[in-house]
Amino acid sequence: MSGVVICGAVGVWLFADTVRHYWLPAPDGVVRFSYWGDYQDHEAWTRIAAAFEAANPGVSIRQEWLPLSGYLSKIDHQLIAGDAPDVIMFQDEPFPRYARGHFEDLSTWLSNDESVARALDDCWPTAVDSFQYEGRAFGVPLHGGNVLIFCNPDAFDRASRFHGRAIPMPSPDWTLDDFVALCRDLTIDEDGDGEPEQFGFLQPHWVYYLPFIWSCGADLLDESRTRWTLTGPAAVEAFALYGDLRHRYRVTPTQMEYAGQNSDTAFLSGRVAMCVTGPWFMPMLNRTNLRGRYHVAPIPSGRRPGRTRVTWDGLCINASSSAARRDGARRFLRFVLCESAQSVFAREQRAIPARRAVAGVFVAAGGGAGSPAASFLEAMSNARMQPITADWLPMSSAIRNHLQSTLLDGPERVGPADAVRRLAEDSIIRASFEAEP
Repeated sequence: MSGVVICGAVGVWLFADTVRHYWLPAPDGVVRFSYWGDYQDHEAWTRIAAAFEAANPGVSIRQEWLPLSGYLSKIDHQLIAGDAPDVIMFQDEPFPRYARGHFEDLSTWLSNDESVARALDDCWPTAVDSFQYEGRAFGVPLHGGNVLIFCNPDAFDRASRFHGRAIPMPSPDWTLDDFVALCRDLTIDEDGDGEPEQFGFLQPHWVYYLPFIWSCGADLLDESRTRWTLTGPAAVEAFALYGDLRHRYRVTPTQMEYAGQNSDTAFLSGRVAMCVTGPWFMPMLNRTNLRGRYHVAPIPSGRRPGRTRVTWDGLCINASSSAARRDGARRFLRFVLCESAQSVFAREQRAIPARRAVAGVFVAAGGGAGSPAASFLEAMSNARMQPITADWLPMSSAIRNHLQSTLLDGPERVGPADAVRRLAEDSIIRASFEAEP
């Protein structure tokens, strides 16, 4: 019997804090806040939470740090169980599916609170729009980013030596034809065995390829976001370019051709010379020998001028939380929108803050004028929102599958015209959107 008592006491000693943190209901003075990220993100949020608590006596933040992989599934389960956090960090892509029914409508509060209204007026318009649903606000923007083309200078130097001529960095006004020509110059087979040691470009996931689709003159949806428009010659051209990078020009490696490396290490090692990604790539590069040397280039133009894709993260309030905790949550959202909190994100360089007032902090932390950080900020002037709808997630899956079908080998490969047609006829697309006449 004494052993049972001892074991029970040890169990209480070991797990009492865990039980209080994760399973016991939070008192009204405690605001539960869930977010994702690595340890650097966690440290930033810890500093912001501490500053908030110092400025708001009587309200404390219970941080619930989760990995991005599985984050949405975890939130799903918590919402179903009625145990979701009070403040939930959310991406713009799944946001419309959750807005009504799960998140508090903040429209009245945002219009009545002068400090919040001023902060939102200072935010990038795309950031504010990303957390609107059916004309109502169900979240506030936090930070985000666009995508540009990163260039490894060592890979450019290697290709220059191979060709015996200088291979310059992309110009600001380059075209899709220039892009293909550069990819071909950067793909080199030094030992002549027919297997390139260096590739010009890393085949992007479809969402990072979306700006190229726009450059080709194609769009996914019409302005109402109800009609499917990724059809016709421009769409076929965009799908053809994607497949041609692999099969016709052979400037992008297969996964087997950079086996043992992920996309980051493939770029760092010079296995690939260029890749498409966002400002979140900069902090990692700044801890390597590429610091101060890598280059970022704009999206090349085609039938249309090149435009970058922008995506945003925001904070939403659980509509099922108690009135007292929702009040504390609104105070936390107000604080996160202030310049001091937004400056934390700016200095971290992992994303572009929603507030334009701290743009100078973001550029200065990234090296000042002419730096990659400055290029990302400049590209915000022509950044375009993704056509996100409540059906974004299944639509994204369908686009990815049909676009990647152009990369398959042998008889399984699908031609660009057939891939565009099959995508338009996909049951997911037909169920979600009207067909273009």
